[in-house]
Amino acid sequence: MGWSGPTACVSGTVCVALNPFYSQCLPGTAPPSTTATSTATSSSTSTGTTSAPSSTSTSTTGLNIRLLPLGDSITFGLTSSDGNGYRSTLHNLLQTGNTVDFIGSIKSGTMADNDNEGHSGFTVSQIAQSATNALALPARPNVVLLMAGTNDMPRNPSGAPALMSALIDQIFTACPDAALIVASLTPLPSAQAAVNTYNTALTQLVNARAATGQHILLASMASVLASDLTDGVHPTNAGYVKMANAWFPVIQQAAKNGWIGKPV
Repeated sequence: MGWSGPTACVSGTVCVALNPFYSQCLPGTAPPSTTATSTATSSSTSTGTTSAPSSTSTSTTGLNIRLLPLGDSITFGLTSSDGNGYRSTLHNLLQTGNTVDFIGSIKSGTMADNDNEGHSGFTVSQIAQSATNALALPARPNVVLLMAGTNDMPRNPSGAPALMSALIDQIFTACPDAALIVASLTPLPSAQAAVNTYNTALTQLVNARAATGQHILLASMASVLASDLTDGVHPTNAGYVKMANAWFPVIQQAAKNGWIGKPV
């Protein structure tokens, strides 16, 4: 829906259907899909997703997930009616059959487990600094959800990919056992060209690191459209639900890869 680009995944990635409207290509060992549509029609009826086979296949339930939502105001949940943003929907999805604990030094939203590390207005460099808070990376999450760069787009778009690369290094140094899932940016009509360039660079960065064996995956937020924004930056409630539905199957893929072990 709303996608006018290629409909086939490149070699080395596999098509994962998030819902009837949206699929994404994730690093995997299965042959590339023919089209996103054909994969969506054969997706699992129980989860709505398909996944690449993994040599280390593990269950997506029975997990003890210590999850750090790391980012800016979108991670914080700004403009959502309950202040939870994507976190409440994602928490509910993950709780089925798992033990889930969101961590971070910030509390926002009405949900009971409202810990996160989302700082309004923060650039990638500032997010890297906030990640050192005692309740963030030092608390040893086994899953990190990273979405950063929106506030860099009007200021330093060309430098943002290198800053993200440094932040990824920082995360794996602090939490070498963690699964890191990096999100592409949601629309930013005031600087959309910069966002498009950044998302392309980010995809290449994540894929290159995954090819070296790092436990890193990309969560594409392409299902969130400009019409899903409430103020030209932050998603509406429905937009945040789309984000949760984009995060969830990628976390499941990390579990199937055997990347989500017992928290330190």
